[in-house]
Amino acid sequence: MNQNPLTQMPDTDKRPIYFRPQLEAMFLPVEQMLQIDRVTSIDGKCLVCEMDVPGHWVFPLHFPTDPIFPGTLLIEAAGQAVAVWGWHAGLRGRPRLVKVEAKFESPVLPDDQVVTFVASVHLRKNICLGTVELFVRERKVATVTAVIIIAPF
Repeated sequence: MNQNPLTQMPDTDKRPIYFRPQLEAMFLPVEQMLQIDRVTSIDGKCLVCEMDVPGHWVFPLHFPTDPIFPGTLLIEAAGQAVAVWGWHAGLRGRPRLVKVEAKFESPVLPDDQVVTFVASVHLRKNICLGTVELFVRERKVATVTAVIIIAPF
């Protein structure tokens, strides 16, 4: 089992930095396509955010007799995390996912509570290069490498 980097981070009782209403204002997908529920930490090149699993709209639709969270939406969520980091860093515009690689290690199931995304992002002009590790508690779900271009308005 892979070690969750969150267990190595200092324990904080801070309120989340961004909730869904603020995230929707960042030119991210809205309503059901916004996968991130809150951003809990941004420190330099590191961002931590969360997605709530119980009651997610996708489970009744994706293999309803054997529900599993689709990898494509986990990739979308990882890309959204990188785009949030870019917004927080001062980039404004339309985020576009232009390249992605993903390695899945464990499924996200309806009984899971929260998927935590731990992103490390580097900036080159208007391009955000991010590596995002996904966890359910201590269990590693996936690693997604995402390249986001922020196209000016």
